[in-house]
Amino acid sequence: MTIPGSSRATNRRTLIAFIAVLAGVVSAAAFTLLILQRSYLHSEAQEELQTEMTLLGELSTDALLRSDYAAVEGLVRRWVNRHDYIMQITATMPNGFVLVSEKKASQAKDPLIVHSPVTFNGKTLMTIHTVGDFSISEGGYSSIIVHVSILLLAAIFILGWLLWWILQRTAIRPLENQIAAREEKERELLQRTSDLETALKELDSFSYSISHDLRAPLRAIDGYGHALTEDYGKFLDATALDYVARTRAAAQRMGFLIDDLLALSRMTRRELASRDVDITSLVHDALDRMAQAEPWRNVETTVEGNVHAKGDPSLLAIVIDNLVQNAWKYTSRANHPFIEFGTRKQNGETVYFVRDNGVGFDMQYADKLFRPFHRLHTPHEFSGSGIGLATVARIIQRHGGRIWANGEKEKGATFSFTLASRASV
Repeated sequence: MTIPGSSRATNRRTLIAFIAVLAGVVSAAAFTLLILQRSYLHSEAQEELQTEMTLLGELSTDALLRSDYAAVEGLVRRWVNRHDYIMQITATMPNGFVLVSEKKASQAKDPLIVHSPVTFNGKTLMTIHTVGDFSISEGGYSSIIVHVSILLLAAIFILGWLLWWILQRTAIRPLENQIAAREEKERELLQRTSDLETALKELDSFSYSISHDLRAPLRAIDGYGHALTEDYGKFLDATALDYVARTRAAAQRMGFLIDDLLALSRMTRRELASRDVDITSLVHDALDRMAQAEPWRNVETTVEGNVHAKGDPSLLAIVIDNLVQNAWKYTSRANHPFIEFGTRKQNGETVYFVRDNGVGFDMQYADKLFRPFHRLHTPHEFSGSGIGLATVARIIQRHGGRIWANGEKEKGATFSFTLASRASV
């Protein structure tokens, strides 16, 4: 006969052992689940960071196409400030130039590293290198561990309820939230893409309006001004004729500005046709055109022979034309004007340069030279629209190179540029 007291003790020990085994199984299962959950959350955080960088790249594309690097830099800085878990973002151009690098004071304890290229029409505009900190975003996960540990102690008494509670807190609900968050991010990314496509269509429409709608009234202003001078010039005094001439000149200048703006816009959208280009021949052709246009000028020139490069011939011709034309224009006041084209080796790459002994410029304004409409001389001193060097800079950037200028007032200027071995957008 079994003694009741011994039976209760045995049952109690059996129950305790059974609960202990169940608690061990639940604890092991929960511990494994937490490890897997952390791995999953880590993967999700990595994907979320990748999505964030893809979105940042989409938002930066329009500014990159417009060569508005200040807007890209501001966007990157705001992005870092708005996201606590992003420790560092570095935006690098295809030629290796670091456009912007933002880094927080603290270091990532559990780093997430993402390299996200920003592309347009299959060409790389910029690459975003990002370091995030998973330890910041996993604060909720740490809280889950604490709650699970506490609840596992109560599992000895309420195993069923505890198992369901753990399942809800560590798997089902976070998974649903993560799926919902991912879907929201995807919807936001699709909306941004749609907005970008709309903006590009509006840009095409705007270019069409400039090319067709704005030219007609300018031609009318110039034409009527010409007719007024021819038909009624004898009835107008010198002041009136001067006003008409100024009106025609302004209309013609506006036409030139439209042409230059359209040319700059086309630089951002045209496909490159890269092949071997005879740079020396392009320089000679540009100098010959300048000499034919102003045969009375005696300009000494030095051109390095047999200089070749890989790139788009027509675009590189625009680069050489603009640089040679600038040198020719700004040496017009020199007693013995001199223009030189050549190359040099610098840090293992070929540097092409156009040097002159013209009016030069103050180096504190060098950063303005390649911005549209930023000129260091008035139109009365030297003609120009302020678009030429911006167009040159865009072409060089599309070829994976870089361009810079050195100069000194009344002592000339040197414009130097590099070209990547393979041209890209």
